[in-house]
Parts: sequence; C-alpha cells; structure tokens
Amino acid sequence: MLLSIVAVIVVLSPIVIIHEFGHYIACRLTGIRVNEFSFGFGKILWHKKVGDTDYQIRAIPFGGFVEPAGPMFHPENAPEPPKPYEFAAKKWYAKFFMVVNGALFNYVLAALIFGVLIYIKGMPETDPVKLPAAVGTVAKGYPAEKLDLQAGDIIRQINGKAIANWQDLTQAMAQRKGDITLTYERAGQTLTATVKDGDFTENAPTVLGITVNPTYNQVPLWKAAGLGVYQCYYWTKFSLSSLGQSFTKKKAPELAGPIGIVNIIHQSVHRSLFDFVFLIAMLSLAVGMFNLFPIPILDGGYALVYLWEGLTHKLPTEKMLNHAANVGLFILLLLVVYASYSDIKRIFFAPKTAAAVTQTQDGKTKPAEAEYVQD
Repeated sequence: MLLSIVAVIVVLSPIVIIHEFGHYIACRLTGIRVNEFSFGFGKILWHKKVGDTDYQIRAIPFGGFVEPAGPMFHPENAPEPPKPYEFAAKKWYAKFFMVVNGALFNYVLAALIFGVLIYIKGMPETDPVKLPAAVGTVAKGYPAEKLDLQAGDIIRQINGKAIANWQDLTQAMAQRKGDITLTYERAGQTLTATVKDGDFTENAPTVLGITVNPTYNQVPLWKAAGLGVYQCYYWTKFSLSSLGQSFTKKKAPELAGPIGIVNIIHQSVHRSLFDFVFLIAMLSLAVGMFNLFPIPILDGGYALVYLWEGLTHKLPTEKMLNHAANVGLFILLLLVVYASYSDIKRIFFAPKTAAAVTQTQDGKTKPAEAEYVQD
C-alpha cells in the first residue's frame, strides 16, 4: 500500500509541476507578473519569495497552480485599466499562449520520456514478417492455456507447415479447419501438441490465445527523439478516434477517473520500471490533451475565449463568462462521476478475460491496458 501511495505521488508530481511550469514560463515570456507558483494545495509547508513571485510547496501533493497578477478578465466597469504587468492587460495572443502552454509542456514531457525509453530499449518491431512466432503471454480460457504453452516458446510448425514468422502463424490460424498440431521449441527441445477443434471458443474459432513476444530494434538518438514526438501524435489520434467512435456508435466512452488512474499506477509499479515510466508519459499526454478540450474552466475553454477576442476584438460579457464557467463545472463533475462509476464497474465487477497485449496480429501497436487476445 505504501509503495502504491508513493508511486501515485511520483507519477503525478512531474506531470503537475511541468504543467504549471509551462504556464509560468509563458507568463515570464509575455511579461505577466506571477504572484504565486505553488505545487500542491492546502497548508503551505515551505515557501520562498524571489522577486515578485512566492514559490510554495503545500501539504496536499496533488495539483498545483500558477497565479498571474490581476484577474483573468478585467471588469468593464472597473475604475481604472489593468496594470501593464497584469494578465488582463496583455494582447489576446499572449493570453492564449499562457493558457495553452501548460498542456504543451505536458506534451513535451511525454515526448521526452517516449524518446528516452525508445533510445534505451529500442523501437518495437511492427512488421509481422520480421517477428518470430514466439509466445509472449498466454491468455486464460483459450486453447494455448490447455496446451501449457509458455512465454518464450517458438512455434515452428502448424499441421506440418513451417512457420517462419508471426505472419505465417496468423495466416495458418486464419485458415484453420478442424484439429491442429503444433510443433514448438522450448529451451532447445522440440515439442508437439494437438489442439482439438472443440477446444476453440465459439466466438473466437481461430484464436489460439497467445500474444506477440516483442522484438526491439535499437535506433540512434535523433531518430528516438522523432519517434518520441510521433508517439504523442499517435496516442492523441488514437484517443480522439476512440472517443469519436464511442459517440458515432452510441457506445459509452471508456474513461478512467481518479480510482482508475490510481489502480493503473498501482499495477504498473508492480510490473516493471519501464511500464512505470511509460505510464508517466501516457498520463502527461492525457492531462495535456484533456486540458485542451474546449470546456469552460479548462485551459482549452479559456483559449477559446481568447481566440474569440482575437477574432472580434472584444471579450464575451461577464454574465456570459459566468454562465459558461458554471456549465463547465457541471460538465467536469459529470465526467468525474461517470468515470468513477466506470472505474468501480471495471475494476471490481468486470470479468477477467484475456491478457493485455501490445500488438495486433497485423503488427500495429495497441494500448497495453486493452484486453483482447492475439492469434
């Protein structure tokens, strides 16, 4: 339990700090005075004032904030205009830059972590022709479990037909009719096993129930950096596409709330350091992407207001902004409640099916948390 609590703090701390640091840097670059730069909420445990800014560490290490000088929106009936160093005195593009830069720094952190991990471990091979037909994991309730296949086993033949790579394996399984005989290699020994036709499930008649044993290719530093940026693009596109498909197919979107995020962190810290660091990158990307959604009271909502100011040369009325803020707060509360309900349902009541995998049968990368089986 203590390890999981520490892991949650270690995961969330850099994400929060880098987000607020993005806002802080934007303020400094645009001449906006920063009154407070705080990590955490609640009682102030430590603070030091340097120049006009009071740097703080607070008791609750979840969240943080940057407080620029002056209000976000200057009242029309104010007795005097905003001071030059106040937020409201700046041009629309400076304010826009300030509110989005926190999310952009989250993307920078994610790209940096992705790039470092790729440079250290290598890039997963995605070409099924270049992937050996080696077992990664075995899913429960599928024929592979009954055969006692193990991680590292290399499948050499199916019904006497040579299997040279993962593509050969998936094609042979797709053409399966009746029983199959597997010849596989384990620690230098050649073993044979037969899968009866009745051992296959009705819903997955060609699924053996094994995942790819990933192969990694080393890449130079410059390429790893580019691939780190590409990972940000890929996962953003994947997330938005999945969300869009939920609406077009009228399915409830898969969202992770506070309970789900803590559970994911708990699982990752007990798997490997690689998974743990990878999760920091994924959550940083998720925080950056979510904050850019055009929902009032999020950074994306404020950005929309300042874009409107740039187009029309005026801000929405104070009444309209207050209504929008109330709507935004209501939407966020609904999302938290729905996501928490989904977390509880998924974690405590959903049946455990197949093992998580990272590649589909055509070799494309998929989320490690997705539950599906590989032929």
